[in-house]
Amino acid sequence: MAKLAPKVRPDISDWTAADLKSWRDKHGFDQLQAAAAIGIGRQTWLKMENGKKAVDLVYYLACMGYDAVKGK
Repeated sequence: MAKLAPKVRPDISDWTAADLKSWRDKHGFDQLQAAAAIGIGRQTWLKMENGKKAVDLVYYLACMGYDAVKGK
């Protein structure tokens, strides 16, 4: 029997919890401000920053969009 390829998660970015915290620190945000900046709840932000939840691609893109709009 042929081995199946591992399931690919295109909805998960390659950003880590450390990348997320670095982005937040770059902007001088606390966790609530960072979550609000990209339109998510504080609990979702906390789970991602603590490594309990993967950083979804949409949240990564929201951070990049914020940077593009704010010129950072």
